[in-house]
Amino acid sequence: MMFKRHSRAAASRALLNRRRFLKTMAAASVAGSGLGAVNGKLGLIGNALAATGDYVGLSDYKALVCVFLYGGSDSFNMFVPTDDALFQQYLASRGSLSVAEGSLLLPTTDVGFGFNQFMPRTKALFDAGQLAVVSNVGNLIEPVINKSAYTDIETAIPADLFAHNHQQEQWQKGLSSLPSSLVNSGWGGRMADLLQEANGAATLPPTFSLFGSNHWLPGSSTTPLSVNRINGLEQIAFMNRQSASQEARANALSQILSLPYSHIIEQQVAQDALRSINSADQLIAALDGATEITTPYDSSSRLGKQLRMVARLMQSRQALGMNRQIFFVGLGGWDTHDNQGVRLDSLLRELDTSLADFQNTVDALGLSDSVTTFTASDFGRTLSVNGDGSDHGWGGHYLVMGGAVDGGRLYGSLPSFVTGADDDADDKGRVIPRLSVNQMGASLGGWLGLSESDLQDIFPDLANFGSGWQDPVRFFGSPPA
Repeated sequence: MMFKRHSRAAASRALLNRRRFLKTMAAASVAGSGLGAVNGKLGLIGNALAATGDYVGLSDYKALVCVFLYGGSDSFNMFVPTDDALFQQYLASRGSLSVAEGSLLLPTTDVGFGFNQFMPRTKALFDAGQLAVVSNVGNLIEPVINKSAYTDIETAIPADLFAHNHQQEQWQKGLSSLPSSLVNSGWGGRMADLLQEANGAATLPPTFSLFGSNHWLPGSSTTPLSVNRINGLEQIAFMNRQSASQEARANALSQILSLPYSHIIEQQVAQDALRSINSADQLIAALDGATEITTPYDSSSRLGKQLRMVARLMQSRQALGMNRQIFFVGLGGWDTHDNQGVRLDSLLRELDTSLADFQNTVDALGLSDSVTTFTASDFGRTLSVNGDGSDHGWGGHYLVMGGAVDGGRLYGSLPSFVTGADDDADDKGRVIPRLSVNQMGASLGGWLGLSESDLQDIFPDLANFGSGWQDPVRFFGSPPA
């Protein structure tokens, strides 16, 4: 379902944003077709970024894992305020959706919130300092300080707020100020474009998706591999190079695909097919050569299986020649318009178990300080009740997990839980985010080793949040390099 504002202010802003975009396009010098021919943000995102940092020398290992919760996760019932005044606001706004105060799992230190009862292992990681909560994050072009700023036509607001497809795309691409169709890379892919230097002579890209196609992983010069959560990459039937009886057939196909083709489309198809075959061969060999992972996990979990394969790919990092890897996993079902209580309870159990199992596996592999996992979603949900569920919102809470994380803390601050208050965009309980996706993403990129200058290139809108953009999101105890 798509929601758009139809007020006079919204119409005026749409016209103003259109004028701004046309002005930018008119000022750009166009030397040819495609995004790469346009200056400014479009040129920056359309071309491979020119690294300002020296990433060839990154010899340590680090991996970033995005866990995307498709549908818009109701994080206001994941983490519930424990301050008396805020909890009373929460009860008044959430009504029948509210979580009973007595059921909350309270951290060992008072951080102002409690965990949902179905997140005991997440809470344990928080207490152990391996996990942090990031409050009230969302797609932003520039700070929106209150409801008045939201309705002010001079404030730049992301287009198509509250619409699943557009907000997923903006979250994953990290550019809410440009029409999404004009940006072909995600911020995970743009990081990979620069960090592939750290992987030396590796022939595979550093990006792997366990949840099919997405907007986060494609880069300008790197193309992610889509990996099966059970088998990794499967070879073409009857063309297994590891089988003596099939090796000749596989070699013949590679020779055919390597032939020169006169038509550009034929060339591209042949190159893509050959690259896929070679990637599959290399990845299968690396996974087959890795020792078996023995840490237990819930084999019935969709998310757990994906994260299990992520751990196997991390374990194969040396065979693949990789010092930097970036992964994408997903879990659907979070669009809880109805029957939210039962549905959310089940989703939280799966998320809680999968994250904890994965962190246990990472610890067992000796990679605790080398792997950072974070959650993301289309948007948060409304504070107000929609039948027996909640509606599409804006700001929401997320997790950052790993041994390098300065955990056991709340980053940012909890919003007001009063429907219609200054933190509510439109009197329907749609909370205005205080932290930008760009701020959160740039902090994670800084941990991966990206320079401040390169982070500004990856996230051009970051400049709108001033020189102190990283202050509320120092998940790792220090600013980016």
